[in-house]
Amino acid sequence: MISLRRSTRVVTLLLVLSVPFTGCASIPKETDPEMVKRVDEGKPTTSTTIEAPPEGMDAPDLVRDFVDAGAQPANDYEAARKHLSGRARNSWQVPSEVTVVKNVDTVPLRKEDLPNSVQMVSLSVDKVGKLRADRSFVPGEGSEQLDIRVERQDDGEWRIANPPDLLLASRSSFVSNYRAVSVFFLDEQQNGVVPDVRWVRQNPQSTLPSRVIDLLLSGPSAGFDSAMNTAIPENTETVSNVSEVKDGALLVNLSDLGSLSSKKKRMIAAQVVLTLRGVRTARVQLEEEGTALLSNSSVLRPSDVASYERQNKVSSEVAPLAVVNEKLVVFNEQAPPVPGPMGSGEYAITTAARSDGGERIAAVVRSADEGVDLRVGEYGGSLRKLPVHGSFISRPTWRSESEVWAVVDGKRVVRATRDDEGNWSVEDVDVRGFAADRGHIEALRISRDGTRLAGVVGGRIVVAGIAGSGSTLRLQRPTPLTGGFSDSKIKKVAWLNSRALVAISDSDSTPVVKVSVDGFFWKSYNSSNLRQPLRRLTVGPGQKVIVGDRSYLWQAMDREEVWEVLQDIPVGPQSIPFYPG
Repeated sequence: MISLRRSTRVVTLLLVLSVPFTGCASIPKETDPEMVKRVDEGKPTTSTTIEAPPEGMDAPDLVRDFVDAGAQPANDYEAARKHLSGRARNSWQVPSEVTVVKNVDTVPLRKEDLPNSVQMVSLSVDKVGKLRADRSFVPGEGSEQLDIRVERQDDGEWRIANPPDLLLASRSSFVSNYRAVSVFFLDEQQNGVVPDVRWVRQNPQSTLPSRVIDLLLSGPSAGFDSAMNTAIPENTETVSNVSEVKDGALLVNLSDLGSLSSKKKRMIAAQVVLTLRGVRTARVQLEEEGTALLSNSSVLRPSDVASYERQNKVSSEVAPLAVVNEKLVVFNEQAPPVPGPMGSGEYAITTAARSDGGERIAAVVRSADEGVDLRVGEYGGSLRKLPVHGSFISRPTWRSESEVWAVVDGKRVVRATRDDEGNWSVEDVDVRGFAADRGHIEALRISRDGTRLAGVVGGRIVVAGIAGSGSTLRLQRPTPLTGGFSDSKIKKVAWLNSRALVAISDSDSTPVVKVSVDGFFWKSYNSSNLRQPLRRLTVGPGQKVIVGDRSYLWQAMDREEVWEVLQDIPVGPQSIPFYPG
């Protein structure tokens, strides 16, 4: 694993005396000094013995085992090097990226001109994606076929003489040796924190918190480094390894922070504490050069910084709506019409979206001429027509209370913004990299933290960071999530939470799927009860997923649940329910 901004200083740390506690721990008042060395994890730190491949392994099995060993980075990939001949072991330059593969197949090749001490093996794999040097995963596809030369050594064992230029790791071995973690950075308004999914090696467990904090200090991953920000100054280091102190909290001692406002310090605390939340412990002793970073709290819990987390969850305080017979109604047991012209039928509404705060509505309405228009307005009021017209406009998606996006005719993405005087303006978003030659843009959803965009392009999910604003706005590194089910096409997508999406497909066997935001995991929901084609998709509070087929609206709270018919809300299967966002 690559270590960034390492400090090798030996410093004296003040560690907290342990005190008895039940429930909530009391805050220690005294400390004991203890010497702690900052370890560079780029170098071997343990004497753990890594075993050589089993004796008597034939050449094809050796090559297959080498691919498994590619997911073990300890001691500069010593496990993989033990599969190499002496010369190859010393000269092999390990690539900075790991290519994760599946369907690993090895076949001995017949080469009559080779001596008995040499065996050629054909290695074929299907690509899953790459683990970048910054420990972010990016999906990929395609196959690779390599001819591997294997030579019999003096001890009779086969060893690889020409390791491939790619560092290959089988998917199963990768999952066994790495884990996904959430590293938190600032959202686009820099008032809250959002997760950036990264993959870190699981062992040794004792230094896992240090590895994760190193990723935090190095900044957002390449795919979101312009969409997300950080409150942590560029040259910040940790004085020592992140370690557990006597009262059970994790000590994070930072240096070179410089002069910071109290707001910046609180944002740093939120980044650190929430990043460590899913790794080791719920309590963090956060310091700057041995002194508490926040003067009013020496030990922090996730609850202390919870207000900063932009969870990308649906609010339960803003009522969902539905389009029924081209009118807007409230999506509840009474299904009353929305007040004003939206609910009276004055507009022929085909689809709509409500802002997260509930104040505004964006609606696609039938035009007096052929086609449809995009309109916006206050909830319960009239809808102002925007200069957006087409034969098709997708369901709008809100980025804030004053910014809404939509797809026009499968090719254009428009962005409408409202200024302080209430005036709306419209501009096109540059989607050349997002759509490329992948086909029409069929759906679009912006995460509630405003940093990311997920869309359906040519039957595939594409995710991108949203960088900048106004004339500088751009979509950063659009990435197709290619790891899905090859026999199906995606039709609609929605944000399930900050780390995952939910999508509906045209497949009978996998009609609804949960997809990690980096595309590594694709997991199917229970397929019973549902019938194709599925036409509706929305996500409610508690990650409740609602889909619709020709006959019913269905809901499920979990992938394993059997879908339940929505019987208590009288809107019918042809309606279009939607939660804010």
